[in-house]
Amino acid sequence: MKTYLPLLCALLLVLLTACAPAEGDAPSEPPETEPLALASLSVEIPRGALSPEELAQAVRELPEALKAALADQGVEAETVTVSAGSSPAAMAQAVSEGGVDVAFLPAGDFAALEDPPRLLLISEDEEGTRVMAVISKNGALEEEETFALALAAAVNSLREDQPVFGPCDYTWAGAAPG
Repeated sequence: MKTYLPLLCALLLVLLTACAPAEGDAPSEPPETEPLALASLSVEIPRGALSPEELAQAVRELPEALKAALADQGVEAETVTVSAGSSPAAMAQAVSEGGVDVAFLPAGDFAALEDPPRLLLISEDEEGTRVMAVISKNGALEEEETFALALAAAVNSLREDQPVFGPCDYTWAGAAPG
């Protein structure tokens, strides 16, 4: 038995050495994720307290700015369109019917909706929740956490240049209300 013990130890060392990773093997890196590609993205913003000039400037400049900011976050949108909603009810209806992908609604107006669209982003300040971004229930973006996080980062990077978004930080809400 004593003569077999050194032989067994040597065999065990050989097996352990064979199972160890080679020195040249690098740990496998996670595969690169492809950017989220959108053929189009339609966004509706509220008229809010903006002057007609500020609103016109936002509708004119926001599509390219939002497209570039989303690209910085890994979301490629072929076209981005921005429109100003005539009322919160009309905006909610446009989102519900799929005519608009994302709408930014004041929190009070969102809470009053009978069949609210899916909640995507919220912004808060010292006074509480101010504005919510909602997304079409029947859109391909509905389950895209990647899109929600990218949209929040994109909007936060633009808000200083775009009075429509205000001074609040937007964060992913992550779940449907109620």
